[in-house]
Amino acid sequence: MTTEKFSPFFTILGPGGVGGLLAGLLARRSHPVTVVAGGSTAARIASEGLRVESAAFGDFTARVAARPRLRRLPDASERARHVLFVAPKGTSLSAALDRVPPEAAADALIVPLLNGFEHMELLRSRYPRSLVAGAAIHVGAARVAPGHIEHTSPYTRVELAGSAAAGERTETLSAVLRDAGVGVRLVEDEERVLWEKYGFLLPTALVCAHTGLPIGEARVRHRTDMVGVVEEVAAVASARGVPLDTAAIIAMADERPAHTKPSMLFDRETGRPMELDPLGGALLRAAERAGVDTPTTARIVAGLRAVDRARLS
Repeated sequence: MTTEKFSPFFTILGPGGVGGLLAGLLARRSHPVTVVAGGSTAARIASEGLRVESAAFGDFTARVAARPRLRRLPDASERARHVLFVAPKGTSLSAALDRVPPEAAADALIVPLLNGFEHMELLRSRYPRSLVAGAAIHVGAARVAPGHIEHTSPYTRVELAGSAAAGERTETLSAVLRDAGVGVRLVEDEERVLWEKYGFLLPTALVCAHTGLPIGEARVRHRTDMVGVVEEVAAVASARGVPLDTAAIIAMADERPAHTKPSMLFDRETGRPMELDPLGGALLRAAERAGVDTPTTARIVAGLRAVDRARLS
């Protein structure tokens, strides 16, 4: 199926680092894009556009539609062309979903770009008339102000799980994203898509946030903890039928630039809510169901929960 035949249009729920970057890239290629965000953020983007600063893509401002709540599309053929990217952080997911009622996403292809795995069940339960495709994005991007995105990584890559139901829609979406400059890999196994990213993300996020160190120092001074979390994630993934290569994950951590700070560390430093429960808590819950011991993860999560309690007291 060609992009002209399918002609998708896009809604981006959560125009932060990830969502804002994708919205800007798609709008720059003249695709219809609407972002859904809080009232003041939506008003600012509507009036000033999305400003993207990127060494890879250049600096540009993209004009997009913006609104605080998505309305139902009346035409069935239009609904079938709808692609909804869900891109808020896990800490604000429930509140963000209130901006997109189920009838507004009916028949849409929903592509969540969140960290972790528990959101898949939530989205499928909330949007039973939509197609929810497992996906993961690998990118360094942050919202420095409403409507202002900094893209810091040399790569922007999406892994997208296809399905018989989504079929040509995911293939066409892949072509559109590639045309916008985003690398795309189609994968059959949804669990593999989610857990391969999670297997790298969780150990680096937890250890860096717990120690307050960027990845270069954390992987040296606290290597036992990092390896321990890697092995515990792999054990839980294995219990779910997903084999993870622990040596490859550790090698990826060793290859990251030493100054790299995972978003969980950035959130701790800036006083923002950390994705502790959607990431660390999720592993502990999955481990309990699978009967897998995760002492290193449990200790670090407990320590970070104490940090959160202290910040709120």
